[in-house]
Amino acid sequence: MTDAMHLRTVPSIRVLLLFSSSDLGGAERSLSRMVFASKDIDYQLATLCGEGPWCDWVRSEGYVPVVFGRGGSDSSGIMLGAFWRLIRHLRRSPMDVVYVCGARASLMLRFLRILIPRIRLVQGVRWNPDSDSRLDRVFRYMERLTHPLVDAWITNSLITRQTLICRCRIPAERVFTIYNGVASLPENAPAISMRPMEVLTVSNLNPRKGHREYLKVIRKVVKTLPDARFVFVGRDHMSGEVQEAIHEAGLSGVVRWEGFHFDVSPWFRRARVFVLPSLWGEGCPTSILEAFSYGMPVVAYAIDGIPELVADQKDGFLAAPRDGEALGTAISKSLRDVHMAQEMADSGREKVEQSFTLAECASLHAAVFADISGVSSLAEA
Repeated sequence: MTDAMHLRTVPSIRVLLLFSSSDLGGAERSLSRMVFASKDIDYQLATLCGEGPWCDWVRSEGYVPVVFGRGGSDSSGIMLGAFWRLIRHLRRSPMDVVYVCGARASLMLRFLRILIPRIRLVQGVRWNPDSDSRLDRVFRYMERLTHPLVDAWITNSLITRQTLICRCRIPAERVFTIYNGVASLPENAPAISMRPMEVLTVSNLNPRKGHREYLKVIRKVVKTLPDARFVFVGRDHMSGEVQEAIHEAGLSGVVRWEGFHFDVSPWFRRARVFVLPSLWGEGCPTSILEAFSYGMPVVAYAIDGIPELVADQKDGFLAAPRDGEALGTAISKSLRDVHMAQEMADSGREKVEQSFTLAECASLHAAVFADISGVSSLAEA
């Protein structure tokens, strides 16, 4: 099946989209939006954790999430009772497919399939598990050991698909790549020349996102561009370490942490450049697509799936992994050269409009679910 496949008609396929967390991260936000945009699949949204920001956001969008957990929103709090409540739910409300995001949750469901034998199990892999971290090593080992219990994998980057095939020994025909998408292009996004010298990063504070290391880059940029200002938007998962590092680096007047917000459009609308300083573990960051849609160039390290989104020197700049000097140079160029930045912004906006829509994302998901469910309704576009 290729990305050119689309649904013609699909009988009602029931899919439980199951998250292992109730936090509102990139995976939860992007896949839930895909569900909101879907017209072909009967989705039910659920979490194995207790109440959390994701639940509140889903309700604000008019959907009722199923909450199987009784604890907090973090996946570390998943208890066996949540799985038993899930099994009982699936017996009362039969589903055709369980689409699970979360390695531990997926692993547990594999061994519980004896209790729900007729359901197809699909695992979403939203990062590239190719590093030497303990988490990625364990993930690869367990995939090699238990992959016959999974019907399909959906990745949001080609490099992740390659990792599953080559390093986890999963048959290629069972791994599908579907990029994230945006619902629509914002109207009346200001031109680059009309925006302040502001650099935006939208990402939860997490060690792999590279905020602390990024502060060293910021110090060098402001030495030559003292009017530049940097904004971080996202939930703090580092217990104040980043804020403390900002203060210790003497950057309190330069860098602002705005915390978590359901609606980040005001910051996308005013920033001149978007920077994602992640160090590892990225698939298809929706924040990059959103930055393009709001008309700004993107600067990032060339890690994992990011080069599949950002074309170096066409719609942004890619620096070699952990090359802070190159990252800083790219940020300075993007701030100084307004004409170049506007051309890059226009290129990125056009790319999103043509290739990264939520409608396409939803259609391709529906095609995968129809395929593994044995529904003969696919046609070559």
